[in-house]
Amino acid sequence: MQRNDMAEKKRVLVDGEELPGLFMVGEISMEKGSIEVPEFKRIRIIQNGIVKIPTVQIGYKVQRNSKTLAFLRNWFFKDEDHDVTIIRTDAAGVEFARTLLTGVELLKYTEPPFDGANPTFAKCEPVLVPWDLIPVGVI
Repeated sequence: MQRNDMAEKKRVLVDGEELPGLFMVGEISMEKGSIEVPEFKRIRIIQNGIVKIPTVQIGYKVQRNSKTLAFLRNWFFKDEDHDVTIIRTDAAGVEFARTLLTGVELLKYTEPPFDGANPTFAKCEPVLVPWDLIPVGVI
């Protein structure tokens, strides 16, 4: 039995509530800024003390009688902002880390293209742009 390795699943809470149909959460990549410092025969790169807050793409399956699509449309078209919690869990649903995204607006609202020869499930894949990103709760 593999005791130390974990499969990963994610849950997303928007203002403490889970929207149905989540199927994808994009990469969260924090990055520190840098500057080049010239020296004799060398150029060194050092941190500039600024961290760039990333955007995060998520994907929701659209289902009949679900509030997900209406919620996402209101979020984008009515310029709402919400607090989002991304919870990392193992395959059994046991939480091992979470990230808080505060003051989140939708930067992009996407409805997928239609291809009659290759139909796919109904979905919406917005891009989140948080004001701040706070990692909390690690096992």
